[in-house]
Order: sequence, then C-alpha cells, then structure tokens
Amino acid sequence: MIHGSNLDEFLSDLDRYAAIGVLTPQLTADTLRRYLKGGLIVPEDLCDGEASGYSQRLLHASPSHSVVVLTWLPGQRTPIHDHIAWCVSGVVEGAEVDESFRLWRPAGSGRKVLAPAGRTTCTPGRVQLLVPPDEDIHRVSNGGTGRAVSLHVYGADISDNGGSSINRVFGQAVVAIPPAGSTLVSWRDTPSRRESIHS
Repeated sequence: MIHGSNLDEFLSDLDRYAAIGVLTPQLTADTLRRYLKGGLIVPEDLCDGEASGYSQRLLHASPSHSVVVLTWLPGQRTPIHDHIAWCVSGVVEGAEVDESFRLWRPAGSGRKVLAPAGRTTCTPGRVQLLVPPDEDIHRVSNGGTGRAVSLHVYGADISDNGGSSINRVFGQAVVAIPPAGSTLVSWRDTPSRRESIHS
C-alpha cells in the first residue's frame, strides 16, 4: 500500500478492470485522466530524480498490466524506443516533450531510417496513448527547467524485463526527413500497414 495517496485507488481500479476483462488502452487512459484531473498524488519518494539519467520505478506488475513512475531531471531524455505492449502515460508534474518517429526505407536501400513524425509538449494532466506496432516509436525528454514526473501503464507484465518498458532501442539509428512520396514502414514490415508519407 502507498499510504496517504490516491495512487492506491488508481491501482485498485486497474486491477478491478483487469479482473473482469475490460482493461483496454482507452479505459486506462480515461481512468488516468480522471485521477489526474482530481489531483493524483504520487508520493515524493517515488518521484526522486537521479543525476545519472531518468529514473523508472515499477509500482505494480500483473499478467495484464504494469504501472511505472518515471522521472526526468532537466536535460534528461530516453533513447528512441518502442514498447512491448500498449502504453498509456500521464504527466503528474513538469513538462515532457514526446517526439514520435516512423520508419522510412530509402528507395533501393535495405536500411531503414527514422523519420520525425510529430512533437508534443505534455503538461500536467495530459494523457497519451501509444499503441504498437506503428504508433509507439518515440523519445521522451524533460521539456522544462524543473523535474518532470509521469505515470505509465503498460498492457503487459514488464517485471521480467527488469522493469523496462523498452522492446527495441533505436540507439544509433539515423534520423532524417524523407523526400516527398517516400514510403514509411512499420519496423515489423507489416505490408498492410505501409503508407505514403503524404497519404
């Protein structure tokens, strides 16, 4: 139990939804949004930042979902990555910049390049959904001068992954803007999901 915090209630609601088989990304997002609007309290000891890099604290893991508190100090950011399952994130404190990417395969080349696909500044109360396979390649950074804290719910048990939500890290990937008419692809190469950058 996380005493003195309505975070316990939020976790209990998610467990209840999972138990009756209705926990979905949208219901999770709606529930997190409601708690954030009502003043979700994340205890201070769960929000401490670390000078060596952004911090992740696994609060809860079950076969259906996991909940993590993430903290970024000014200047910190994640690598470009995707997730093992859907993810719902909500900002508790500060400002987070979420940069999304798609994969682009240059004509006549077997390699793939990351193409910037959007940038959103998320402030307290903002909730985002990331759904694989094509909507979840992103990088998150601290967008302000103070610390940034957010709550993330993943649609999988990530405890066996050392508390990490990362499925694949695009650490040394080239990021470039593709020319008009280029084809963006899922890194999983699902043909039905291919689309023109301008379609």
